[in-house]
Amino acid sequence: MKIQLSDLRRAANALFDHLERTGRTELEVTEDFYWSIPEKHLYSVYTPPPESELTMGQLSDDWNEVEKIASGQRPPTAYALVWLSSLLRIIGSKLIS
Repeated sequence: MKIQLSDLRRAANALFDHLERTGRTELEVTEDFYWSIPEKHLYSVYTPPPESELTMGQLSDDWNEVEKIASGQRPPTAYALVWLSSLLRIIGSKLIS
């Protein structure tokens, strides 16, 4: 599978436009900690990761880093997409529209 960044950007913009059209301009996130599976196990779906290798992530930390990028206090990096993805996942899971 090849993903064109321009297509991904158009899809993301369409999704955010949809949220705004439905009146959502701010989102309340009450959860903070989540399970994080190491990348080496993330896509090996037929072999469960060892419990000892599960770690925790924190949405408030992820948002803090993403917010720094948005405000220009931190330069964007590719890894920041991982932080952004955790935020998008909780938002997508909580909103039904």
